[in-house]
Amino acid sequence: MTMTTLKIGHGYDIHKFALPTENQDVQDVIDIGFDKNNKLFLQIKQNENSKPLYLGGILIENHCGTVAHSDGDVVLHSLTDALLGAAGLDDIGTLFPDNIESTKDISSVFMLQEAHRMIQNKGYCIINIDITVITQTPKIKAYKAQMTLAISNALKIQQSCINIKGKTKEGMDSVGRGEAIECFSVCLINKNNNKIIE
Repeated sequence: MTMTTLKIGHGYDIHKFALPTENQDVQDVIDIGFDKNNKLFLQIKQNENSKPLYLGGILIENHCGTVAHSDGDVVLHSLTDALLGAAGLDDIGTLFPDNIESTKDISSVFMLQEAHRMIQNKGYCIINIDITVITQTPKIKAYKAQMTLAISNALKIQQSCINIKGKTKEGMDSVGRGEAIECFSVCLINKNNNKIIE
């Protein structure tokens, strides 16, 4: 029996938003209302002391960032773990610990590219990537094209190999209350036959 060289990897990450402390008014940071379809609308505003929000390798303007040791890009963290897992490598927390100074504010694009380099060193190439971002805000649809391009450029693969979807939690749990953002990533890799797509 011939063993397949295809490998599937799954990654997950969640980060809290840098919301106000107990002595701050939540309304200073969050606009709450209803959209044209009469659904609950949350808009998290950027704090003066908030770090920037990065998703899928792009900067999301006018939105508070996440609580994270690195730059806090939940999309790229999830994808990095998916790539590492598919190749049977250590996870992102082992390779880039969150308790040492050298990884403080480290770029998630760099971590993704390092993971990609590691799987290539094991003889694998990426076939496709599927990403689901779960958040009440920001609305992922508005940023999908930019995120796809940024990931394509970082990994040097065609944009057609990357799919990104946005979902909400319909007001349920910490993500649904606008307190956090989470992401699931799945990737398919295969043994490289010297056909890396540029």
